Formats: sequence, C-alpha cells, structure tokens
Amino acid sequence: MQSAPPPSDSDSATGPFSGHFPSEHAWDNPPVQERWEEPVVPTLPAVRSSLEVRQLARAVRKGRDVSFGGFSPADSEQETLESETVETPSTLKLHRRILELDALRAMAAINLVLFHFTHVYAVKFGFSSPLGGEWPYGAYGVELFFILSGFVNSMSLMRRGKPVDFVAARLIRIVPLFLMVIFANLWIVTFAPLNGQPVSTQQFLANLTLMPRVFGYECIDPVMWTLQVEMMFYFVLVTLFCKGYLQRYFVGWGSLLVASLVLCPALDAAQASYGHTSLFAALSAVRHLLVLDFVPLFAIGFLLYMIKTGVGPKWKNLLGIVVAAGVFHSIDHGKHNPAATALIIGLVTMAAYGKIPVLRMKPFVTISAISYALYLCHNNLGCVLLNTFDQAGLPPLVCLAIVIVFSFALALVITNRIEQPITKALRRLYAKVSERVRRPSVAEAVAG
Repeated sequence: MQSAPPPSDSDSATGPFSGHFPSEHAWDNPPVQERWEEPVVPTLPAVRSSLEVRQLARAVRKGRDVSFGGFSPADSEQETLESETVETPSTLKLHRRILELDALRAMAAINLVLFHFTHVYAVKFGFSSPLGGEWPYGAYGVELFFILSGFVNSMSLMRRGKPVDFVAARLIRIVPLFLMVIFANLWIVTFAPLNGQPVSTQQFLANLTLMPRVFGYECIDPVMWTLQVEMMFYFVLVTLFCKGYLQRYFVGWGSLLVASLVLCPALDAAQASYGHTSLFAALSAVRHLLVLDFVPLFAIGFLLYMIKTGVGPKWKNLLGIVVAAGVFHSIDHGKHNPAATALIIGLVTMAAYGKIPVLRMKPFVTISAISYALYLCHNNLGCVLLNTFDQAGLPPLVCLAIVIVFSFALALVITNRIEQPITKALRRLYAKVSERVRRPSVAEAVAG
C-alpha cells in the first residue's frame, strides 16, 4: 500500500521555528549609546552556535563592545565567509518562503486521498456496486513527498546549523498529533471493515515509537509506514551533517547511492534462498536503517536545494540528480515510470524557483497547511465511513464525496484547534529552555 510521509513543515522555506526564534540579524541595529555615559552591565544576547560563542569570546578579548553592536552574528558570518575559499552549505543564506513547494505538497496529499479512497479501498474491501473509476497513482505521491522532504529538510537543517534544534523541530511537529491519532485508532479499528485484525498490546507499544516495523510489527494505520521512513531519513541526514558529509555531499550521498545500488537488488535476489539467515537479517536492518530504498529520492531533493542556493558546480549537481534517478529506477522493480519521475523533478524545480504562479492560489496553501493532519486522519477513519455509508445503500460516488469532504474538514479543524496551538506552545517552551541552557555557555566564553 502506498502512502505519503508527513509534510516536512508548513513553513517550507522558513522552518518550523520561524517567528519564534529571534532573527539571526537581530543585533544588527543596536540602540545608540554615547561613550561618556556611565557604563552599564551588558546583557548578552542568546548565542545559537559554538562559532558564535568563539567569536563572542574573541570580541571580548579584543576589547570590543559586545552589548552595543561590537559583535553580532553578521560579524561572525562575514569572518567565516572571508576565511573560506569556496561556498559551503553551512554558509547558505536565508530566503523567502516558497509557496509553490507548499502547493506541491497539497497536490500530493490530494493524490493520496483519492488513491486510498478509490483504488486501495476497492481492492481491500470493495464497494457494494462499482465505483466507476479508480485513481491508482498513489506511488507518485510518495515519490513527490520524499523528493520534497529531501529539499525542505536539508534546507531546514542547514539554515539552523544545529542538529539538536532541527530534531527538536521535527519531533515537536510530528509527535504530539501522531500520538493522539494512534490512541484514536484503537477505537477506530474496532469498527467494520477494520475489525478483522485486533491490535495487540505489543503492536500498540511498537507503534508509539513511530517505527513499529523496526520491532517487527505492522502500522496500526497502514499509511504510516512512510512516517517510519521519514524518521529514519532524519537520522541519516543529521548523521551526514555531523560527519561533514553535507559539505562534501558528493561523497556522503554518493556512498549511500552505491550502497542502494548494490545492497537492495542483492537482498531482493537472495531473499528466497537466504532470507532465514542472520547475515540476511543484519544486512536487511542496514538497508532499512539507512533507508536505502528511498535514499535516491531524498538525494534528488537535496541536490535540487544545492542548485537553488548556488552551492557546487551546477553541472555536477545535475549529473548527480540523473545518477540518483537512475539508481532509484534500477532498484524499484519497475514500480515507477521514469517519465513520471522526470516530470516530478521538473515540477519541484520550477516550484523552487517560483515559476508556477498558479500554485500560489490560496486553496493549495490551505491544503498544504492541513496536510499532516489529513495524512494521519484520513485513511482508517475514511474506510470506516465509506463502509458505513456504502452499507446504508448510498451510491459509491456519493459515499466517496461525503468522506472526502469530511476528511478535509476534519483535518482543517484538527490543524487549527489542536495541532497548531500545541505546536506553538511547545516551540515557545523549547525556545525558553534552549535560551536558559545556552546562556551559561556565553558567560563561560566571556569569562575565559
């Protein structure tokens, strides 16, 4: 069954902490202080990276006024840029939110809702009378989501420059609503047509980790398998960042692509004969932990972001995209059409450059904002409602229309009334805790 990962952030180009953390140039226009006034005790601003701590300490040792414009992140950034001979991802500049990327996420969400409510439901449960048509293209919604995830999450991590902040942002965005939906599903799956397989305590506990398949259990809601892939991708992305392989990204992503090209087909071919062996199990664990089946799609998104920000030779980045697409189609056993992949890459590229103005229409942006709630809530509950209305004698198309409208309305209410208030509160709490943790580091640097 195909499904989509949760949208990376509703703030596709600003990151989920946008509007809650101070601007990175908040110190650029300090208040004026005349030199003959009585000295005051400086109030040190929050420092967000070890580089800024070092620069602040250096400024103090040189006798510069750190409280009134003597030091700022802009100074730190300028010194870093001057010391580098080439531009690296760590020096990427902020730019505006890309509404077209939000719109693509909305289109992918619509695609998946139609896929699950027409094709998947018809295959698994069936309508009492023919629906009259199906939408069988859900696999391409997944493909689009993973490429977007590679683009947007790479952007989010590189801009922050701090893996802890990135991981916290993702967990704040994903976990609270996910846990609520998992508990709700314990009740939803007791209704037909989902009540054939009761949820065991072990399966429920495994699902609470967001990665049940790691522990050998299926997702309570089948569409959530992509959430597990997404979480593992964050692990891979942060590891590449911490080891310096997002700066030397052809080495980092290239190694993963080689592993995908070698390991995935080899394990698929060996499963019938060696699937019971411990070596096969160990290599399969590596395959899943490194998300080797989907690494090419994430790599495509990353390379598109490199092109967008002007990092690295463009021809090498373009060649990398071609290679990544080739690897993906060599390991997916013909499940995706290469022409569709080319079209998706083209759409993401045009959206990243703002070349599809029709995608800026408000309906697309609105659906993008509710896409995570829609992803979590539509499938199991939708199947129950489809079955209920179908058994009541309503025509299948009427059942489908009612359930689609209900799913989008429910996602809108959940996003506005539950998800966003909780997310904002957790972001404020995290910002306060982070500030308290980081202030002692600044004081120690100044004292040293």
